[in-house]
Amino acid sequence: MENRFFKSIKTGLADICYIWRKEYVAVFRDVGAMLFFFALPFAYPLLYAFIYNTEVVYDVPLAVVDNSRTQLSREMCRRIDASPNTEILSYCANLNEAKELMYKRDCFGILEIPGDFDKKLARGEQSPVIFYSDMSLLLNYKNFLITLTDVSLDMGKELQSRTLTGATPAQIDMVTDPIPSFSFVLYNPSGGFASFIIPALLVVILQQSIILGIGILAGGLYEHRKLRHYYQNREKIRNNVLHLVLGKAICYYSLFIVTTMYMLHIIPWLFDYPQLGNQWEIYSFMAPFLLSSIFFGITLSVFIRERESVFLIIVFTSMIFLFASGITWPYDRMPVIWQILGGLIPSTWGVEGFIRMNTEGATISDVRGPFLNLWILTGIYFVTACIVYNYQIWKDKRRNLPQEI
Repeated sequence: MENRFFKSIKTGLADICYIWRKEYVAVFRDVGAMLFFFALPFAYPLLYAFIYNTEVVYDVPLAVVDNSRTQLSREMCRRIDASPNTEILSYCANLNEAKELMYKRDCFGILEIPGDFDKKLARGEQSPVIFYSDMSLLLNYKNFLITLTDVSLDMGKELQSRTLTGATPAQIDMVTDPIPSFSFVLYNPSGGFASFIIPALLVVILQQSIILGIGILAGGLYEHRKLRHYYQNREKIRNNVLHLVLGKAICYYSLFIVTTMYMLHIIPWLFDYPQLGNQWEIYSFMAPFLLSSIFFGITLSVFIRERESVFLIIVFTSMIFLFASGITWPYDRMPVIWQILGGLIPSTWGVEGFIRMNTEGATISDVRGPFLNLWILTGIYFVTACIVYNYQIWKDKRRNLPQEI
């Protein structure tokens, strides 16, 4: 009985290795699969990184309508123009002229200073200015908001200090700035958009390249009726569907080891993104992410009947998966239905864990929640992948098509 047990293990391992080798051949003979497995994860991170390589936006053009034309209004404009965030493009005679510049996309904001700006300040009253912003790009709005807030606060302190005649500098500081505040930017010192969004994109691109590659291979198998080549003459081997799923998974996993190192270590290093985590712990965290993505891709392949259909079914989900990860909107503030759906996607937990480890310096024990969730998804999608292939083999056998040589 012991010999029979070891013989079954040996037969099973040999069967898994047979599927592994066969899948390698299928991948390297399929140009589409090679594009998704190698070209896409190599090129897309570089493309996105170069697009956002400037990190932050400088000198966003602003149009000014100065109806006051006084020393204080000119001083305010000088300080705004001196800021690295904004640049005064033009001093317009009226609001309509400034609107024309915005309609032409020559500027992205309009600052209107009222005619009684100086008089109200002289009377000790508040003198609000009016700001209009193009909200199509929040990076521009952020620059305007920071600059206008800083300039108005600084000028307000100076104007208030002028009224405190006879006061010492310490007393003036106590009145004008009773609670001094200092800001320290954690984990993203440059405040750059690329350092914020690219790490999440890397994880989503990695998942999508796996799913797309598996999908195009599955579509080719179904379209050309070649699924039988994976089970033909193997019906007598026990657990042949289990071996089929494991063999394919080992093939895909081995192909993405180097790709994962390139995307999650080389790309952040090349573009100087924050890298505070231990790389070996990050690779350990990515192991269940790769496995769950592979089994997730095999599960989704049941919906793919042609090679081209992978573009219709899978490609559009990239933005959905990115939003569901919580990088653009807090995950715990999403509607419950989206939290449930997002929790079923490997990239949701992959993005959370990778950013916390790579950008914030967390250890693998600090991200045990996402790590455990990825292992749970690995188990769930492994079972569904076996069910999918069992169904596809049963359906293929019922076709009773002539065998291909």
